[in-house]
Amino acid sequence: MYMYYGDPYSEECYVYDDEKDGKNLIVSYECDNLCKAIADEFQYDYEWLDVLENNQIKLENIFDVDVETQDFDVIVSLLLYLDESIIFEDKFIDALNNGYLIRLLKRLGYWK
Repeated sequence: MYMYYGDPYSEECYVYDDEKDGKNLIVSYECDNLCKAIADEFQYDYEWLDVLENNQIKLENIFDVDVETQDFDVIVSLLLYLDESIIFEDKFIDALNNGYLIRLLKRLGYWK
């Protein structure tokens, strides 16, 4: 699974052009499927921004949130925020690179 900015190194990916700075967003089919699955599962059931605000979680500091101590609603809200962040910032890519996304998914699996 991968997502990054640059040039594709495989044909099994989507390439999104960014006219502003000349960088391409590269998203593997596997990563795209994961994002769609998360969004399809939860997006209509959660006011994720309200959940994060009610738990006093600031979007700019989400990587400081102790995933292992958060409840189900917070974990889902963080995942939905990361999905949304693909559009307007690099948080999802950072979450892939630093292992945060995997920690969230493992925590989500705790309730399944």
